Amino acid sequence: MRTKIASMKYLLCFIAAVMMFGSSGIVASTLPLSAFEVCLMRLIIGALFMGLIFVVTRQQLPRHIGRRQYLFVALSGACLGLAMMTIFAAYRLLGVGLGAVLAATAPVITMALSPLLFKERLRLPVVIGFAIVVGGLLLLNASALEGTLSAPGILMGLAAAASTAGMVIFNKLARDITGIPCTTIQLATAVAVGLAVAAAGEGFAFIGRIPLSSWPTVIVLGAVFTALAYFLYYRAIDQLPMQTVSVCAYAEPLTAVVLGALVLGEVMTPVQLAGACCIIGGALLGEARVKLPAAQRRRMRRAYVRFLRASRRALRHAA
Repeated sequence: MRTKIASMKYLLCFIAAVMMFGSSGIVASTLPLSAFEVCLMRLIIGALFMGLIFVVTRQQLPRHIGRRQYLFVALSGACLGLAMMTIFAAYRLLGVGLGAVLAATAPVITMALSPLLFKERLRLPVVIGFAIVVGGLLLLNASALEGTLSAPGILMGLAAAASTAGMVIFNKLARDITGIPCTTIQLATAVAVGLAVAAAGEGFAFIGRIPLSSWPTVIVLGAVFTALAYFLYYRAIDQLPMQTVSVCAYAEPLTAVVLGALVLGEVMTPVQLAGACCIIGGALLGEARVKLPAAQRRRMRRAYVRFLRASRRALRHAA
């Protein structure tokens, strides 16, 4: 019973974190900054905030673990920085809709690798629920999938997906560093990546152009929607199965679309409403713990094998 309660606690922390990520765009839309500038300020303020908490609460880095664990944490933070930089590049080249669709393939990568890296067995409800969620995401962004595609934009979107998957996987591998020390190292590494990208490109002149009236929003965006959100996020994914993380991560684009309709007055089409229902239903199905009779499981397994064989024959015939 205690295990189920603890698992639910971490699941709620994870959903709260991804909902913060999804709503951060609403908060950022009030700032007179570009997407890249917002991203960099989020990382800087978030890292400073976590560093302050680290000092005030007198945290200490674990000394009994090897350098490999610290390397995993640093790589996770570097992937976070790369993911935030590349996703905004994809938005600029492809538009938000298609960029979000490409970046949202990250859970596909983590789910595919979970049996290899973490010895997690793929459950049938998770696979079916995941397929429904991906279909819902495509419906949410159906209107944005039209138009000319940019090859560099597609590469940036896929790079964002790979970086996000790397962030989750490396964090999961760093089992011995958790909590405030872990989040502080990750955000500090992400800031280093962001500063390197800014120094090589757009520079830092924009900081002086931020109006005084916008600084409270910048601080809230960094402290709450970045530092607190990533603290909850990293704490949760340490304790949750990778398949749960993969399915429930789609609460982020769902939150962005719903809040865009409620707060910014953006109209949700019937197709988008259907996509939202698919995401919610698929996530619930993915978390279902339904025990099927043995005979029914064998029938479903045989049907799945027949489907794979038919798919292979169709591919050979097409070739």
